[in-house]
Parts: sequence; structure tokens; C-alpha cells
Amino acid sequence: MDTNKDDIKFSFLMQFFLFCSASDLDILKQCPNAEHQKYAGVGATVFFTGLLACASGGYALYTAFKIVWLSVLLGIFWGLLVFNLDRFLVSTMKKSRGKIKELVQITPRLLLAVLLAVVISTPLELKIFEEEINESLYYAGAQKVEKLEALYNQRVDLKQERIDQIKANTEEKLVVRDEFYRQYVCECDGTCGTGQKGRGSECERKEQKYLASNVEYQEVKKENDAEIAVLKGEKEKLADQFFTEKEELQASFADGLLVRINALKSLPYGPQLVIILLLISIEIAPILVKLLSPYGPYDHLLKTLEYNFEIDEITAINMRNQQLNNKLTLMASLEQSKIEQELQNNEGAMKLIGEAHLELVKEQLKIWIDQEKVKIREESENRS
Repeated sequence: MDTNKDDIKFSFLMQFFLFCSASDLDILKQCPNAEHQKYAGVGATVFFTGLLACASGGYALYTAFKIVWLSVLLGIFWGLLVFNLDRFLVSTMKKSRGKIKELVQITPRLLLAVLLAVVISTPLELKIFEEEINESLYYAGAQKVEKLEALYNQRVDLKQERIDQIKANTEEKLVVRDEFYRQYVCECDGTCGTGQKGRGSECERKEQKYLASNVEYQEVKKENDAEIAVLKGEKEKLADQFFTEKEELQASFADGLLVRINALKSLPYGPQLVIILLLISIEIAPILVKLLSPYGPYDHLLKTLEYNFEIDEITAINMRNQQLNNKLTLMASLEQSKIEQELQNNEGAMKLIGEAHLELVKEQLKIWIDQEKVKIREESENRS
């Protein structure tokens, strides 16, 4: 078997895809070719998912920063991050003969894969629906411009309404003056009024009335024309201000990532859901492949190696425990011998102490007897 194992050579592409699937090449070389193809397919799925994440992240970052080299660099980083995470998810899945156990261990991995798919799908949706988003942003900007135009028209209408009122006032004064002039002319012609032709008192009176109204008309017209000129100047200023504000408003229209995401939310959700489901199916494909694939030779060999490794570890731990127990027993016996020796030494010392104490008591008793004898002799001598 070792010879056959050494004879098997994988192509560079096969080795790369097997690396993406986090498979053990030494174990795979002992398995049939079908196992090679299966795990190469799993690795290819992991690789293309990371590639898709790289493109998606790069476009999203380009939308945000508008810097090509930075978007490419960060997009590659994001793709490698997703690739490594997918590879980790696949490598941590262990095949077993019980599907319920596999479902239990696959559930959190599926949830994480779905989350990744949703994150990856957003930049792709922004690119796929770019024209629709641009149209939505255009109409949103047009609505803002329309509101600005409505405000401008409202201001201009107020100015024009005032101009019309002033013109109407001037026209009223003109009508009054013309009427006074007509009355003055026809009075002097004798066609109305007194009917006397020539410059009589009534003719001169109406002439004065006409001249006074003409002076009043000229003064009012002069004042009104000046006010109308001011209002027209204000209208021109409003027009200039409107064009300036319109240009500033159009220049301030946001076109960043957040605005496009908000515009994306306003689009029909059906096509977006299709893309999300497609990416979810791509993202969970490696996990589903491992879940749906039967328990194969690779899984059996891997489980055997892990079991042997576990047995070796347990054996090594038991041996270390046994050595530790032996050391503890030896130390306990040495300690017991030490304690017994100390007890024997203590017994000899206590015996010597007892004997010495007894000698002292005897000496003290002898001294006391001698002292008592002396006292008795002294008392006898004193009595005699």
C-alpha cells in the first residue's frame, strides 16, 4: 500500500482544490479516485465562493472610496477572509454514520454560511441593478430640484404679483388723468359741460384739475417705476440665486454606498431575493456536499487515525498517571519510614528524660530529708 501511495501524483490544479477543501493528501492517496474527485469538487466550490466574495467586496469598496488600487487590495483581502472561513467550516465538519448528529453540527455552520451569503449579495445586487439604482437616484434628485423650482416660482410670483399691483395703481392714476383731460378739452371746445366754447372759468378750472392730476400721475408713475425696477432687480437676483442653489444642490447629490443601498431597498424585492437565494445556495454548497455525500473511505481512514491518536493519547495519559501514582506511593512509603524512625527516636528521648527526672526527684527528696533531720536535732537541743 505504501508503494501505491507514493506512486499517486496529483496535478497542480487537483492539489490546489484539495488544499481548498482542507483535505489530508496522505489519507486521500490511500483512497479510490472517486474520493479525490469528491473533495476536489468541494475545494473548487470553496475557491469560487471566495472569488465571488473578492469581486463583490472589491466593487462595494470601489463604490465607497472610488480608488481602484485600494478597492482591489481590500477586495482581495475580503475574498481571502471568506475563503479561509469557508475552508474552516468545511474542515470542521466530520462525517459520521448518523445523519442526525451531522445535522446538529451543521446547523451553526449553515447559519454562518447564510449570513456570509447575505453580506456578499449586497454589492452584487448594487452592480446588477446599477441602472435601476441610477434611475432611482436621478428621480430622487429631480424631485429635490422640483421642490427648489417650486420655491423659486413661489418667490417670483410674489414679486410679480406686487409688480402687477403697482402697474394697476399707475394705470388707475393714468385713467383718472385722461378723464380729467377729456373733460378739460371738451369744456374748452364747447362739446360738453357748459357748452360755451373758449377759455372760460369752467375751462380754466378743469384745466387746473387736469394739470393737478397729471402732476400726481407723474409722481406716482415715477415712484411706481422705481419700485418696479427694484422688484425686477430682486427677480433677477432670485433667478441668479436659483441657478446657484440648483448647481450646488446637484453637486451635493450623494452617490455613496449607503445611498445606493437605500435606493436598492426601494426596488422590487423579488429579483433581489432570487440573487440572495442563489448566493446562499453557492455559499452553503460545500457544506451540503459534505452532508449529502455518503460515508466514504476517506472518512473511515480519518476516523481511524483520529481514533488511534485518541487511544495513544489515552494510553500516554494512563502511563503518566501510573508513573505519578508510583512516585506518590514511593514518596508515601518513604515518608512513613521517616515518621516511624522519628517516633522511635522520640521514644528513646522520652525514656532518658523520664530517668533523668526520676534522678532529680530522688536528689530533691534526699536533700529534703537531710534538712528535716537538721531541724529535728535543733529542736531537741533547744528543749534540753
